[in-house]
Formats: sequence, C-alpha cells, structure tokens
Amino acid sequence: MKMVPCKSVGITLKPNSTPEFYSILPNLCSWLKRRKKQIVFRKDDHERVLKFFKSKSTEDLDFLDEKKFHNNVDIMLSLGGDGTLIGVCRRINSKIPVLGINLGRLGFITEFNKNEYFDRLGDILDGKYQVTTKPLFHVSVMRNNKHHFKDYFFNDAVVAKNDIARMIYLRAELGDEHIYNIAGDGIIISSPMGSTAYSMAAGGPIVHPDVRALVLTPICPHSLIHRPFVIPDTSAISLKMMPPHHSVTLTLDGQVAVALEEQDVVIINNSKVKKVSLIKNPDRFYFETIREKFVISKKE
Repeated sequence: MKMVPCKSVGITLKPNSTPEFYSILPNLCSWLKRRKKQIVFRKDDHERVLKFFKSKSTEDLDFLDEKKFHNNVDIMLSLGGDGTLIGVCRRINSKIPVLGINLGRLGFITEFNKNEYFDRLGDILDGKYQVTTKPLFHVSVMRNNKHHFKDYFFNDAVVAKNDIARMIYLRAELGDEHIYNIAGDGIIISSPMGSTAYSMAAGGPIVHPDVRALVLTPICPHSLIHRPFVIPDTSAISLKMMPPHHSVTLTLDGQVAVALEEQDVVIINNSKVKKVSLIKNPDRFYFETIREKFVISKKE
C-alpha cells in the first residue's frame, strides 16, 4: 500500500458513549483542524457528537451516511475497544488504513492506547506508517439451495443454541471432506486474530495472527473426541444444521445475528477481495501483548 499524506479523517466512536469523549473529541478535532484536515463522522452519530462539544463550534465537522463514511475518507480512527474496531473492519473500504485506539481495558487488536496515539498521529497523517493487512472471511447461509444471508466476519462466526438444556446437531465439512458431526452447545469458527476471544475461552488454541488458518472450536461438545481443529483457510467450511432442530443463531463478531433453520448450510471461506489494513504500532509486539493481557509475569 502506498502511503500518502491524508486530507480527510474519519472518526468512528464506540456505540456506548463514555465520559472520556467530552475531553478526547474536542481536543482531537481542534488538533486536526489546525492541520487543515477534513473531519468526518457517521451521520447516525450526529446528535451525540454535538453533545460532546458543548458550546464549542462544530461547523467544521462533516457527517456522512454509512456507505459514504466507510468509503470516502483517507484514514479511519476507531475510538473504542476491539469491538468498535472489528465493526469498522467489516465495513471499511479495503484501501483505507484504520488506526485502532483503545479506550477500554483489554484490547488485543487495537494497536494504540489513548495515552500514546497523539505522539504518533502527526507522522501517521503525513503518511509515515506501516500497515498489516488481514483478510476478512465471507459467510453465506444457504436455505433451500438459495442464498438467504451474506456477510463477513473479522474475529469469529458462532453457531450456537438459544434454548436452555437443549443440544444442537450439525455436520462440519472442509471442502469435500467430512470433519465430524457435532452434538452440543454449538461451534466457533475463528480467524487467527479472533483466536484469543471466544474460541480461547471455549478451549481453543491461540494462533499467531500471521498464520493462514481458521480454528474450529466446539462449544461444550457431547463427545469428548470432538476437539478444536486448526485448519487451512484455503477451502470452504460448511456447517449443516441437522435434526432434531431447536432454536439456533449464527452470530458474526458478536455484532450481527441471523436465525438458522433445519437443513440450513453455513458456508465460510477466505474472502479474496475483502481485507482490512491496520496501522501498526512500532512499539507493540505480539507476544508482549499476550503476556500483558493475560497478566503473565515477564520473568517467565
């Protein structure tokens, strides 16, 4: 990706407002205005953005609808946590670099915290940065041999039961090969980037984000032989809902949900065109982050 100075800056805010926005946003926008940058927000955030500025002028701010917002800026700042950044990753134009700024506590994917990003922002806006490019994964639900639903995930796709004390049944395949039939609470299909999230909590492995793979992690499987698998992302994964069928939901990144019916087939594959370019923090290292987030002693 060719790095060029940016003229327009998009700012995505976490869905739930935080008191920090009252100081962060006016200061950030004032700083950007002095550097003659166009500042762009989503139109849906218009009312709450105005509240954060109180009596300060907002006439230099632009508000665009969802599609234009994710396609018509030079750089995108994500202010929130990993969830906010993941939402951006699913919608952003693949050519637009994304700067993740963590306002929360954990933050595996967000590269910068709220206390350090200003030190780098000037250079970043001048085009002096590096990116890491990660694929998104395409998901389609086939119902009666027709496409019922299509979307993407960055972290994970989860097929899980809704009812208490009920198991769901599904058949998992990789390409033309049968993996196993699962009875249990569900299954998680995780990207390497998402391997430290729900998949890990359900007993799945941590996978380095540079590995080209997907992780299949059963959720409370009825059989002890149904273990997590790390599989290549070069073939499509198929999950077929089997009888007896109870209430089941497909969830993407914990943000998009669709109800599944008996005989529905969920197909997951590596998108050839949909990617995201994340701006790297040169002072951040993967295994150091793992140690920090899991509170592992640096002496180990």
